[in-house]
Amino acid sequence: MIDVHAHLGDGLFGLSLTVDDLLASMAANGIEHTIVSPLKPITYQFGPANDALAAAVSAHPQQLSGLGRVDPWQGADAVQEAVRCLDDLGLAGLFLHPDEEHFPANDEIVFPLMEILRDRQRPLMLAGGYRGTSHPSQIGDLARQFPDVTIVATHGGQLNISGMLLLDAMRMFQAHPNVLFETSGVYREDFIEDVVTELGVERVLFGSNAPYMDQGFETLRVSLAHCSDDQKRQIGRENAVRVFQLPVLP
Repeated sequence: MIDVHAHLGDGLFGLSLTVDDLLASMAANGIEHTIVSPLKPITYQFGPANDALAAAVSAHPQQLSGLGRVDPWQGADAVQEAVRCLDDLGLAGLFLHPDEEHFPANDEIVFPLMEILRDRQRPLMLAGGYRGTSHPSQIGDLARQFPDVTIVATHGGQLNISGMLLLDAMRMFQAHPNVLFETSGVYREDFIEDVVTELGVERVLFGSNAPYMDQGFETLRVSLAHCSDDQKRQIGRENAVRVFQLPVLP
């Protein structure tokens, strides 16, 4: 399996994950490759965090790929850092967390970053489902304005165990084919199954959101879903290779 959503570093909110611990978790859970982005650093400075991430990827290219993380509130500095991540550090795309950086996902401050991704044909990983910052309607509005940018919405675009956002999220996915579905925290396998059945298996990617969530436990969301083995291979591996332009791994 390829995990498209994990984080490295020491985080502002008390969590941390080292490269060694991540590699050990991957080995224990049958995960061959993980796409990582920085945790929100205690210093609030994403530049050094992106450098550390790129160094980890460079040291373990068979096991790791990276996404640069920026804060859109930094304006021109965020744009410069995004360009540096993609062009100089060679990272596979960008990761934005509207809730931790406190901006609406569809705010105009995000647009320059989307233009950079569009120009380079690189994907955006967007932390989805947070009230007031990345509701499915906000993700959909961003996708509508940038239909040529692939957006991977984490948590299936919703984080609500009441199930009240499932319909909103499904409508968002139906309306915007450039938004893909990442599986971490999606507590109902039938939601994953419905997306596969109604929209196509190519829209779904396995992710764990480690260390916020447990990498081993998150693999169960895919393995327990009522999908064919071929569909599970696509969700667990093949879609990640295509979307993030990963090299073919041995």
